[in-house]
Amino acid sequence: MTRVKIGVSACLLGQKVRYDGKDKFANLEKHFDPKIYQLIPICPEVEMGMSIPRPSIQMRIIDGDTRLVQVDNHKLDFTEQLNNWFEENKQRFEQFKGFILKSKSPSCGNQTTPHFNSDESFELKDGLFVHQLKLNNNSTTLINETQIEQKEYFLKFIHQISKTT
Repeated sequence: MTRVKIGVSACLLGQKVRYDGKDKFANLEKHFDPKIYQLIPICPEVEMGMSIPRPSIQMRIIDGDTRLVQVDNHKLDFTEQLNNWFEENKQRFEQFKGFILKSKSPSCGNQTTPHFNSDESFELKDGLFVHQLKLNNNSTTLINETQIEQKEYFLKFIHQISKTT
């Protein structure tokens, strides 16, 4: 039997890939029987070439354009680097029936990532990786680590990835 492949933010699986060299382990295995589901780690920031540790990045509106930039130096822009990495890996992502993503991440956040304006006000939107996922496949099934603990969201996620199997 072929297992259902789920892409997971690598930090949630305990990989020390975050900007500070740490993880955000979220014991997801307790929710997913390994005989049925295969949790496959993805870290867009590391996979596109960023180091561990690294300066933190954020989504920022600059001259009306949404950019992925370094927090301490907005001139260091990683938008095209992530977009190019996504384009090179687009077919790889098609194998996944869904994604479990790190909330608030500048790459993996799903409607939880602050997009900062020049006055430091912000709106919560998608991280750049999630934005690309949605642009390229608007039926992609997404959930974050906090929603997985909420029965309603979890059951909806399982239902959606099961019907596409």
